[in-house]
Amino acid sequence: MSKNKPQKFNNFPRGVLRLGVACARGIRGDEILGLGRSDPYAKIIFGSPESPQEFKTETDRNAASNPYWGEWFTIPITVPDISENNNLLIQIYNRNHLRHDNQIGYCRLLNLGEKVMSCEKFSTGEVWHAVYDPGNHMPRGEILLSFRFEPMGDLEFEKWVLDQVTAHTVQKPLTQIKGAA
Repeated sequence: MSKNKPQKFNNFPRGVLRLGVACARGIRGDEILGLGRSDPYAKIIFGSPESPQEFKTETDRNAASNPYWGEWFTIPITVPDISENNNLLIQIYNRNHLRHDNQIGYCRLLNLGEKVMSCEKFSTGEVWHAVYDPGNHMPRGEILLSFRFEPMGDLEFEKWVLDQVTAHTVQKPLTQIKGAA
């Protein structure tokens, strides 16, 4: 085993990122003259602009400014250690039946790999993130997200995890081990 300190993973290695999109609060819709209620849904864009992975929640009909989605998405990380794989954009839209859907907010998370990989068991738990107005970029509410990363098939990463576990394992003195003389 190497005596060098294992490197810190700032990007995702090969594996699967599970993204939970729970709900949002304080997201004002754009209904004409304030009449009616918005029908929000979230569009998730992950990865590089050249080859993004895109997902979409169901529409929460008549949810107004506090939609609930409660959905999980599985995002494969097939090209590890690329900084573009660490960018997440969530756009919140209001579904309109008479005209095109319009964006009412967005949430952008950069360096996601570093944030998730630094958490215990590579899981963030549920965390509120700011949502911004697409026009003036001012805060417009919050979205509740959770991330869990599951490594798969990346030998360098698996060695790093093993080194971390070995470094944090407390060894009992031989006198405390049952059967030791």
